[in-house]
Amino acid sequence: MKLRIVTDSTFNLDENFIKDNNITVVPLNVIIDGESFRDDIDITISDVMNALEAGKKVSSSQPSPQKYLEVFEDLRDKGATDILCLTISSTLSGTYQSATIARGETEGVNVHVVDTLSTSVGAEIITNLVVERIKKEYTIEELLEYIENIKKNSGILMNFENLNTLKLSGRITKIKAAIGNLIGVKPMIEYVNGKVLISSKLRTERNVINFIVDRIKSEIKDATKKVYIYISHANAINRVNRVAEALKEGIDNALIKISRQISPVIAINLGYGGIGVAWCYE
Repeated sequence: MKLRIVTDSTFNLDENFIKDNNITVVPLNVIIDGESFRDDIDITISDVMNALEAGKKVSSSQPSPQKYLEVFEDLRDKGATDILCLTISSTLSGTYQSATIARGETEGVNVHVVDTLSTSVGAEIITNLVVERIKKEYTIEELLEYIENIKKNSGILMNFENLNTLKLSGRITKIKAAIGNLIGVKPMIEYVNGKVLISSKLRTERNVINFIVDRIKSEIKDATKKVYIYISHANAINRVNRVAEALKEGIDNALIKISRQISPVIAINLGYGGIGVAWCYE
C-alpha cells in the first residue's frame, strides 16, 4: 500500500510538516466583494481584517469537487494506491461533501474521505497522530478506526478578544457589539463533536484563562494516555503565551504546543486577538 494524505487549508499544518510527510493541502477560498482568493496562498489574515474594516463583503467557500478530483487523480498517477482525505468538519463547511463527490468519480485508487468534525488546531492534532500511526505501519482499516476513536476525545475552545469581527462579518448587530465591547465581553465558543455551543460570556482575561484550563481538565479526566493540547491565534501571541503557561501549571502530562497562526478563512470569524485551544487524547 502506498498511502498519501490530503487535508485542507484550515488544518494549521506547518510547512515543514507538510513537506516531510508528503501531504497535499487543498485550499478553501476567501471571497472579498465577489473576488476569490485561495486560503493561505493568495491572501493573509491582514488582508481579511483590512477588508472587513473597509466594509467589504467577506465570506468563504469550499473547494469544488473538481479540485478534489484533480488532486486524487494526480496522486493516483504518481503511484498512490490509497488516499486518506481529512476535511474540516461537515458542520462548518461543504468541503467534506466536495471531497465525497470527487471520491465517487475517481477511478484506479482507493479514496477514503474522513470528516474530522474539527478544524484548525483540532484537525492539526488529528493529522499529527495519524502520521505517527502511519509510521508505525497501521493498515488503512486500523487508521480509520483509530481516527473515529480519537475524534470522540477531542474538542476546541475559541475565544474572541472582542465582538468587532462578529459585527463586521454581519453575525451580530452593531448595537449588540457596541454594548458587548463596553462591558468587556469576551465570548467563548465550544466546538465538540461537530456542534457549536456558546459556553460562557467572560469579561476578564483571567476568567478566560481559568475557564479554558477548567474546561479542558473536565474533558480529559478519563484520559489514560498522553493528552495533546494545541493553541493557535490571530495576532495574539501574548494571549497564547499566557494560556500556555496556565495550561502547563494546571494540567499534568500534557503535550502543549503553540501552533502557527490560523488561516485567513478561520480569521473571518475569529478576528484579531482571538485564540483557539484544542485538546485530544487516545
